[in-house]
Amino acid sequence: MMKKISFFIVLANVLLIFSCSKTPVIKSTESDADKIYQEGLFYLEKGDLSNAENRFMKVISDFSYSKYEPFATVALGKTYYKKEEYMSAITVFDTFLKRHPNHESAPEALLYKAHSYLAQKPSDFFVLPNPAERDISVVEKAVVLYREYLEKYPEDKNIEEGKKKLEEAELILIEKDLRVAEFYAKRKKCAGVFLRLQHIENNFKVTTDKNLKRIGELNKKCPPKSKEEYFKIETNEEKKENSEEEAEKETTGTEEATDENNK
Repeated sequence: MMKKISFFIVLANVLLIFSCSKTPVIKSTESDADKIYQEGLFYLEKGDLSNAENRFMKVISDFSYSKYEPFATVALGKTYYKKEEYMSAITVFDTFLKRHPNHESAPEALLYKAHSYLAQKPSDFFVLPNPAERDISVVEKAVVLYREYLEKYPEDKNIEEGKKKLEEAELILIEKDLRVAEFYAKRKKCAGVFLRLQHIENNFKVTTDKNLKRIGELNKKCPPKSKEEYFKIETNEEKKENSEEEAEKETTGTEEATDENNK
């Protein structure tokens, strides 16, 4: 009997410890705003996003003039980001950056705003539709924001993360340009190839051996010329094709007329 009682006491203590581990214990806070903000951070770290959102919203609404409000706003944006509510996250970060452009959390807000756009990129599963035909404007916006972040905050603690994400976003845009260029190359439309390769050269730094090889193959199919030369060549080819089609139609018409007369 005593063994059973001891077992249940131990079990109750374990359950108590486990339940308490999920409850934030906030000590040495300066104020109620600080306490609620710290609770929000606790829940955010544990992945309890609903409770985190509630805590950060309370700081923003009830303590809007405290020093914790800007931090809570950025944390709220990160909460939406983790919830995959990316447009809500973007709205929060955008509002923060307009209201607190010089705040110490501004670099993080700008970086996560870029993350929120990039997270909406098309799937990496390249089947249908062709990724070159998908709407990747969100990736273009992410690239602009990552570049702004790197330029404005070169000493930020998250700079390496920003560089890595910029490269990831740029690779998607390079892939689109290369696929379109390869489409034109198959149809011997070298002006289109030229424009796409020029866009890559002017806007990106190609870093992968695979893409450098693809660019080399495109240059072999369409040796570098000026845009004007390519358009002149294609215009002449189109005129030639049109003339041949007209001549073929006239020949066909003459043959049909002769056959009719013979009847």
